[in-house]
This record gives sequence, structure tokens and C-alpha cells, in this order.
Amino acid sequence: MTSSIKKYRITIPQRKCKLIILFFAITTMVGACQQKEKKESDGSINTASTTNTTREPVKLQEQKTFDKSILVGNWIRTDADYRITISEFLDDGKLKAAYFNPNSINVGKAGWIFSDEAMKIYIELRDENYPGSNYNLIYYPEKDLLAGKYFQAVERVTYDVGFTRAK
Repeated sequence: MTSSIKKYRITIPQRKCKLIILFFAITTMVGACQQKEKKESDGSINTASTTNTTREPVKLQEQKTFDKSILVGNWIRTDADYRITISEFLDDGKLKAAYFNPNSINVGKAGWIFSDEAMKIYIELRDENYPGSNYNLIYYPEKDLLAGKYFQAVERVTYDVGFTRAK
């Protein structure tokens, strides 16, 4: 029995070797991460994307803020006669909005956020046949378009949607 125990026992030199290898691996990873952070802060690495797909929100290159007032107005869905009316952006992230399909549907919650250099809007509907249906939209300034997802709560289905400014 003692011979079988010795067979699986790790000796002190083997343990030291494994610890030394582990130490060098961790040191190498930490050093690589620090070099990457230093290059990014120096500006020697360009982390900006040079391509833009239709699903990626447009990056506003030089703006740290966004003029929300340009979104105030009526927006018509591109595939149906549904309308969002945005009347005011509040500083606390709330949004005053109305929804029509074509009759008025109660908006239970509406908000906005400017993050990742894109204006994002959320509108949740609370009405008969709209128990929590919601829109998650992003504004694309070069197309003057609000586009994103519509979750239809009754059917539990999500659709790709777009809204253009009413003329």
C-alpha cells in the first residue's frame, strides 16, 4: 500500500517547478495587460472601428453630448401606420412620449440614454392588448431614423422596426 501512495505523491522539486511556471505565466499576463493599457492611453492603438454596419449605431465622433431636441416631433413606423410622438426629454432620463396605433395607446414608461456615443430610446406600452410591449430604439442621425426592436408582449415576439420623421 505504501508503494501505491508514493507513486502519486508530488515531490517538493516537482511542486516548486509547477509554482515557478505558474508564477511566470501570471507575470507575463499581467505585463501584457499593462502594456496594452499604456498603449491605449498613449493613443498608439486605434480602438475605433473603421467600418459601420446598418445594425451598429452611428458614432458621433466629436460630440460628448447630444442635442435631444432634434428628436422632438412625430415619428411614423416604416411598415405600418403607427406613430410615436416625442414631446420632451427630461434631465433625469425620462421621456414624454405618446403612441398611436392609429388610436392612442397608453405609454406606461418612456426614457432615454446617451451611451456608447448613441442616443437610445425606450418606450413601454401599458394598455389593453399591450401589457408591457416595448420599443428599444437607436437614433441614426445620417438617415434621420429611429430603428431597433419592438417586443410584442401578447405574442411574445420581437420585431425589427424603424421610424422616420413625419414630414
